[in-house]
Amino acid sequence: MEVLTLLEVIAVLWVTYLVVTWWLERGRLSQLTDKTVLITGCDTGFGNLLARRLDQLGLRVFAGCLTEAGVAELRQSCSERLQPIQMDVTSSDSVEAAVRVVKEAVGSKGLWGLVNNAGILGVAGTMEWATKGDYQAVLNVNLLGMIDVTNKFLPLLKKSRGRVVNVASLAGRFSTATAVPYSVSKYGVEAFSDSLRRSMTFFGVKVHIIEPGYFRTEISNLEVVLRRLDHAWQRQSSETKAEKGEEFLQAAKDAMVARERLKQDPAAVVDAMEHALCATHPRSRYVVGWDARFMLIPISWLPTDLGDLAGKLTAPPKMRPTPVCYKDGQ
Repeated sequence: MEVLTLLEVIAVLWVTYLVVTWWLERGRLSQLTDKTVLITGCDTGFGNLLARRLDQLGLRVFAGCLTEAGVAELRQSCSERLQPIQMDVTSSDSVEAAVRVVKEAVGSKGLWGLVNNAGILGVAGTMEWATKGDYQAVLNVNLLGMIDVTNKFLPLLKKSRGRVVNVASLAGRFSTATAVPYSVSKYGVEAFSDSLRRSMTFFGVKVHIIEPGYFRTEISNLEVVLRRLDHAWQRQSSETKAEKGEEFLQAAKDAMVARERLKQDPAAVVDAMEHALCATHPRSRYVVGWDARFMLIPISWLPTDLGDLAGKLTAPPKMRPTPVCYKDGQ
């Protein structure tokens, strides 16, 4: 009876927490037109969609684009409030130039929001297929670039007691056997964001993590991913190819094609980003997508051995190494 009573108390407290949180999260900031936000990675995908959304809401937006084409496209299709700027997060000179532009525009008001969205997938394939250069290329954009941008814009964010929104991934909570450099970078994003959030509480700057599942964006473009997979395979040694086998490569391609039907509408991620910037009581962490919320993130909570078993059981049967070392009874 005492155990039942305790469970009832826990259930009531949990439901109360959910109701209060739901109510608080409904609140929206007033005077959004006074807010200025910088977003990186606005050529396509989440960043592009968020820039348009915030522009429609009346915020002043600086949209960082890697390419001139991205700058031109946003300048043509958005209002004068949105200012696209060419910005390479891997170049400190480029980031510093962006800081000067934004600082001149916001003056003493400071910067309300920084959205670190720029990211690349990098090489596709198993861990052995990726070189040190592959890891470095992904880390330069997804992690080191994010850190550099954040550090350089922090003085402007402190002035307004603003918000930092960092785009991580479910791959930063559950690392799979493919796209390993990407997952390594996103684990780093999680660690950096947690440290930043705890440090910035003393300055009134809030830090929010977005953890999307599998969404329909340019980073997951099937044609590009398959091309990178072929490129990674072709540069492997004959021993590696024999170990994996052509069946492995084809199974990997088939799995990527099959995942196409699982891609979700990126608007859900943009909704989370908007809430992090515009809500009176935003969340510290947003898990977005049914695959992240109900599958992979829960698997990450399991004991390590059980999580590994779940990952193994869900992998396509043909995506397993050919045991060449045990052939012919050896």
